[in-house]
Amino acid sequence: MGLAIRLRLWLFVHLETEMGSWATVSVLTIPWDHYKLRSIGVIKSSQDVSYFQTKQQVGTWEEPDTGSDSESDDEEVEQANLVFESNFEEEGMKTSVVADVNNITSRDKYEELIKKEVEQLLEPEERAILEQNVTPNLEKISTAKWSPLHTLVLSMQMSCVDKLLENGVDIDLPDKDGLTALHKAIIGKKDTLVSHLLRRRASPHVKDKDGATPLHYAVQVGAKMTVKLLIKYKADVNVEDNEGWTPLHVAIQSRNRDIGKILLVNGADKTRKNKDGKTALDLSLCYGKDFKSYDLAKLLKTVPADSCL
Repeated sequence: MGLAIRLRLWLFVHLETEMGSWATVSVLTIPWDHYKLRSIGVIKSSQDVSYFQTKQQVGTWEEPDTGSDSESDDEEVEQANLVFESNFEEEGMKTSVVADVNNITSRDKYEELIKKEVEQLLEPEERAILEQNVTPNLEKISTAKWSPLHTLVLSMQMSCVDKLLENGVDIDLPDKDGLTALHKAIIGKKDTLVSHLLRRRASPHVKDKDGATPLHYAVQVGAKMTVKLLIKYKADVNVEDNEGWTPLHVAIQSRNRDIGKILLVNGADKTRKNKDGKTALDLSLCYGKDFKSYDLAKLLKTVPADSCL
């Protein structure tokens, strides 16, 4: 039997554009004895737009001598589909570019290509707007409810968040409800981003319009690891909102024993009363005579503050 030969083809494409850019594309890896290689030629249309034209070349691959007299059958190789296609129209201009962007050897060169291409597509007045905003101008694209920083946080685009912060955007910028990016990351239960924002020095002490801190929200959504992380970053476990509710009140209201214990062993004061005069124990008993009520009551009666987990 003949040895199975795997041949990797690399297709080098030179895009004859005005920018003189280029790309390297991996076509396919496939076992074969004889092959037909389809190469890509580049021609220019009447609108000076590059597109691809195929032409066929035939080559032959010989197996190494294995001492066998058997011959392998010829195999037909189908043309590989290139991965990336970009199609767009602008005032009658139509471009079809076939390339695998993932294999472009230099991201900088690709970004430069996109930059030049877009600048050619922009109208003069559109280009003027771009020139006026070399650095981000968030005032022009923000409302009281929608902040670019908050939107990027909720969509988990950390690199874009960092870019805004590097350009001087306040990481603790609140929206109309007093919520910061950290508040919203916690509400969205995005633990990785919460950690990232805290490392970038987001404050765990900022209160929203109701006086709730990030710790209040972390307790409310049951984010145990975030609660621990906020405490590590010196969040006040006894901070009160506008109604006198501490994070411990919220933990007992949500009937979350694990988070209640974390707060207690990190110094939460179980004797604190809210504006209605109720302690955390009072809240636990308001749920009636069920197992959870007894379990929470036992926790509050027996776990001393500052004990070890």
